[in-house]
Amino acid sequence: MVLNFKYKEVLNPDKNKKKRPMVPITFSNGDESFEALALLDSGADQTAMSQEMAEALGLDLNGSKSTAFGIGGKVDCVNSKVNISI
Repeated sequence: MVLNFKYKEVLNPDKNKKKRPMVPITFSNGDESFEALALLDSGADQTAMSQEMAEALGLDLNGSKSTAFGIGGKVDCVNSKVNISI
C-alpha cells in the first residue's frame, strides 16, 4: 500500500515557517480519542507525544522510564502504548 501526503507549512519554535510531512492521525485509548497532525519521521523508532496529550488520553505515566534521543538532543520519557489510526 502506498500513501501520499502533502507537505504542510508549519511554524517552528524559532518563528520560521518550514514545510514538513504532516500526517492526520487519531490517537485513542479506551473511550478517549482526539485527532492531531503528526510529523512523519521515517527514521523514528517510536512515537512521541506531550505529557498533556498522554494525560488527556488517560495513559499510564507510571510505566518504565527511558531517554529518547534525536537531532535536537535528548528528553526523558515514559514508555506506554496508544492506538494510532492514519
